[in-house]
Amino acid sequence: MLKTSFKIMALLLVTIGLLAACSSGESNDPNKTTLTFWNRLPELTTQFEDFITTFEEEHPDIQIDMQTLGASGNQQYQTAIKNDELPDIFVTANVTSLQNLVDQELLHNLNDVVTPEVKEEFYPGVWSENFTTIGEDIYQLPLNSGKSSVLMYYNKDVLEEYGISEEQIPSTWDEMLEVGKSIYDQSGGGVYGLIMGAEANWLSDMTINQMATNITPEVHPSIDVARQLNYKSGNPDFVNDGNVETIEFLKTLMDENVLSPASVEYNESTAIANFAAGKSAFYFDGNWAGSVIMNDEEGPGFENWGVAPMPTKDGGAYYSDMVPKEGLMVSNSTEHWEEVQTFLNYFIENGYRDVIVESGAHEPPMDIEVSDPPFEQYNKINEINGQNSIATPSIYEKNSDTIGFIQDYQGGLSYSTGSILAGYLQGEVSDAGAELEKAQEEAQKVFDENLEQYENVNQSDFVFNDWVPFEPYTTE
Repeated sequence: MLKTSFKIMALLLVTIGLLAACSSGESNDPNKTTLTFWNRLPELTTQFEDFITTFEEEHPDIQIDMQTLGASGNQQYQTAIKNDELPDIFVTANVTSLQNLVDQELLHNLNDVVTPEVKEEFYPGVWSENFTTIGEDIYQLPLNSGKSSVLMYYNKDVLEEYGISEEQIPSTWDEMLEVGKSIYDQSGGGVYGLIMGAEANWLSDMTINQMATNITPEVHPSIDVARQLNYKSGNPDFVNDGNVETIEFLKTLMDENVLSPASVEYNESTAIANFAAGKSAFYFDGNWAGSVIMNDEEGPGFENWGVAPMPTKDGGAYYSDMVPKEGLMVSNSTEHWEEVQTFLNYFIENGYRDVIVESGAHEPPMDIEVSDPPFEQYNKINEINGQNSIATPSIYEKNSDTIGFIQDYQGGLSYSTGSILAGYLQGEVSDAGAELEKAQEEAQKVFDENLEQYENVNQSDFVFNDWVPFEPYTTE
């Protein structure tokens, strides 16, 4: 009886082991090659899974073991980089710069995949130093166009209930105040004009930086490239008119019962849920939010909404971000380069439509006519992004040594416009201007210290006297 129990236990252990191997994606077929793949973008998970299934059906000799990274994704990347254990293919390791990964010889260049002929199929702007390329070599296959901005989503049900036509959607700050106060008054305080996910400081950073460029366009809009650097003075510039006036305007919206006070506690998903539930007429979020609003599993599954440009002080132009920072990278330690090439070539041919367009979260990095969009508002989102994605100077192309400089500079900053706004809205900060002054002093100190450390970087590397704001910048 005891021997029989041992035999049953042994069989169970073998069965569990086989199931574990299957669940991990490992193939027991010696004729199959398994490629490991880390996905860092949850909004693409479903589409990647479907795409991989189709790929494996057409390439039965290759199996893709995909893992979508969760909250510990950054730690996984850091450990893998430290131990040279990156997977065969992975979505951008955003814990360090592309230059740093190349310097450590951790990345395989993609020149055999993105040939000159293939390269011409993409928008020229996606081939950007330290994001997709290092010199003449390509190290990242861009997943999207890089055009990214905060947009204003509007709830059509709320607008209709309070007699506001789509032609009356605010484009200026004064109009935003007027319409928002009208909605609040008509609803007896039950509905606000605007909701934000201000608990996410990075999203508030994007919102402020973007709005501020309408007033002070010489300060770079990106929170990923040159945070608060003025391309006319060549210095950090937190205390500029754009930042000051934008933060004060958002505070005025809250004081005037236009901005929901709960916004300071809301993250993206909570703000989206309340917007869809009719708690506000308008909602500020990135271009990816449309796919979340429509999603009935990961979002509210709400359809009756529209999208408009961000309102600005005078209703005029602003800068959107234009950085191709998300893509597919390949480990230099891969033992299956031939199979990796097969996967990447298949992705170039099919993935931009089946994954990127189908997700509705991003615009593809090449011209693809989308006659059957994933949802009605998809093309409008991309149209607005395109209107405000205007080429700005690239410090990395002017001097590649600024790549490490910027990484160290941004790593030394403890302040952000988003955190200052959060403190101001919550009453923890009484004087936003004074906080911006503190941020300015810190940023200038960090900037100057790095200038001393980087012998090949000068302040002139951050000055572009030939740049005319709101005109596409070119070195030609």
